[in-house]
Parts: sequence; C-alpha cells; structure tokens
Amino acid sequence: MPYTLTIGFIWFGLSALIGLVVGWVLRSASASRQVSRARKQVQHELEEEMAELRERATTLGRVAEERDLLQAEVESMKERLVVTVSKVNSNEDPAPEDGDSHESRSADVDDELKSQPQQESPISASIDSRPDVALGAAVLGRRLVQDDLKAVVGIGPAIERLCHGVGIRTWWDLARAEPEVLTSMLADAGARYGRHDPSTWSAQAKRFAEGRWDEARAFEASLAAERNQ
Repeated sequence: MPYTLTIGFIWFGLSALIGLVVGWVLRSASASRQVSRARKQVQHELEEEMAELRERATTLGRVAEERDLLQAEVESMKERLVVTVSKVNSNEDPAPEDGDSHESRSADVDDELKSQPQQESPISASIDSRPDVALGAAVLGRRLVQDDLKAVVGIGPAIERLCHGVGIRTWWDLARAEPEVLTSMLADAGARYGRHDPSTWSAQAKRFAEGRWDEARAFEASLAAERNQ
C-alpha cells in the first residue's frame, strides 16, 4: 500500500510538472506572437510616417521651386519698370504753345483730376470686404478666426498644413481651388488622407469669405444630421 501511494504521488507530481511546463511554453508562444504583431504594427506605422514625410518634402520642394520662379519674375518686372521709368524721365517736356505757362497747364491737369471719379484701391477694397468673423462666431456658435482653414468641416491641423504647403492660405484661396488640386494634394500626402472628401471645401470656404454665416450654419447642420442617421 505505501508503495502504491508513493508511485501515485510521483505520477501526480510529474503530471503537475508537465502541465506547468506545457502552460509556460504555450504562454511564451502566445506572448511571442503578440510581441511580433505589435512590432509589425509599429513598423507599419513608422513606414507610413516616413512615406508621409517624404511626400511632404517633395511637395515643399515643388513649392520652393515655384517660389523661386515667382521671385525671379518679380525681379525681372522690377528691372523692366526701372528701365521704363528712366526712359520716361529722359524725355523732354513739350514746349508750351501760344504762350501757355506751366502754371496754367498744371491748373488744367488739377481740374481734370478733380472732375474724374475717385476709384477705390484694390487693397482697401479687399480689406473692407472682409467678413465679420465676430458675427460669424455668434451665428455658428464657436470661436472663429479670419482665414482659419480649420473652420471648414473636414479640415484639421494636418490638412491645413498641407493646404499651406501648396499655397492655399486664406478662405478665398480655398474657394478658388479646383477640386482636382485638392484631391491630388491629399493623394500625394499618403494613404492616411485618402478617405477625406474635399468636394465641399471650396463651397464652404466661399461662404466664410463672403460672410454668409446662415448658409454655413445650415450646411453644417445638414452634415451633422447625415452623420447621426
């Protein structure tokens, strides 16, 4: 009888030990698989981030080239303007006819200028036509900043930086942007931005630029209703 009990305890102990070893092996294998999946996920995210950074660098490079071309054109226009002004200044004034003095001609010019209607400069007209963002904030019920692209539904900080990178910095810039340009911008930025739909961004930006706050609020309400369905 004692011999049988001893053998039984030995087998019981061996079974328990084998169970512990098998459990440890299974747990180690499961942990290894989890670590491997986590490592692959992190690697995939890093690859996406690197691809996005490469795309942004390419975009910034194109923007820098366009900026250099524009600067060269501006310098060329300045040079042509200087040459034109120098030619005009080098011409002699025509001699006065019938004894007219310089004073009488100046008076005639002043009278002609006074008779012409005053035209508003494009810069002042642009400033005066800016929308009332304080009124817009009251209508939309949120803080609103002039030419803040994030006010457009669907645009966040990352996409706003993309827009700035391609020269879209104001509401009017976005309102005049072609849908193909916005779609190409998102596609070049990487797969993360492919799910965004820019088809309504220009229309929204135009409402903001023209101060049509009631229409902007109605559009945002319709979008919210669609999401809640």
